Amino acid sequence: MTPGERLARALSRRMPLEEARLAGAVPPEGYRPPPPAPWSARARTARVVGTLAPRVALDILLDRVRPVGSTTTEEGLAAVRRFSTDALRRLHVELEVVGAERVPRLGGVLFMWKQESHLDHFLLGAAIPRPFASLYNNAIARTPLYGEWFRRNGHFHVDRSDEAQWRESLARAADALRAGRCILVSPEGTRSWDGKLLPMKRGAFMLARAAERPIVGVTLAGAHACLPRGSATVRPGKVTCVFSRPIPVRADDATLEERVVETFAAARPMDIGGDRS
Repeated sequence: MTPGERLARALSRRMPLEEARLAGAVPPEGYRPPPPAPWSARARTARVVGTLAPRVALDILLDRVRPVGSTTTEEGLAAVRRFSTDALRRLHVELEVVGAERVPRLGGVLFMWKQESHLDHFLLGAAIPRPFASLYNNAIARTPLYGEWFRRNGHFHVDRSDEAQWRESLARAADALRAGRCILVSPEGTRSWDGKLLPMKRGAFMLARAAERPIVGVTLAGAHACLPRGSATVRPGKVTCVFSRPIPVRADDATLEERVVETFAAARPMDIGGDRS
């Protein structure tokens, strides 16, 4: 029995299997894990993680007395961009950014990104051109030091198990968007196993309709191939970060989810070589 099959059996006791597949909790039917990464990539990943992880932990530990900054400020984003770019270089991942000029320079923007892999955090930190806050979940909130660092730097914790909490958090995020801040959210809520788009969750679109600020779709074509779900090894490769044209938002727009899905579909790898205007 594969790890995915064991996970599916365990989760099926908590929710119907098809529901778990739609939520991305277990692999889709017929899923085949990617082939093992070459030993050179495994060694490189271990070396980079072993070098950078202690540095990150120390920076977060000392953040109260020597702030390291976050993506929420110009200075912090510049530091994150330098760190992320260096990490990608060490991991032999080339990043191309397409459409950054489409991101409005002023006013609140809701970045919705198609979640691909754990590599996304480096890619988004290197590519997004404006300071931004993130919506983060319980897994991050409960991580020692890291969760506290997110809270202290103005990001928004969303606890899906506590409706009163997440509604209040989304309301604060909507206020921030209307006040001109940028916010990053994954409308899928997690990574898929095969790189295909998962169903959209309602929270991201409740936020969008409440704030009525433009959405910019962010697609990281190639990130899943570099670090597929279930793997701890980064494969060398190229990732293209595609920013969509701003999507206008109205509170009564019933087609919003459909338009965001179309934006992600248009930026898939086979389309990237086409019109980038």
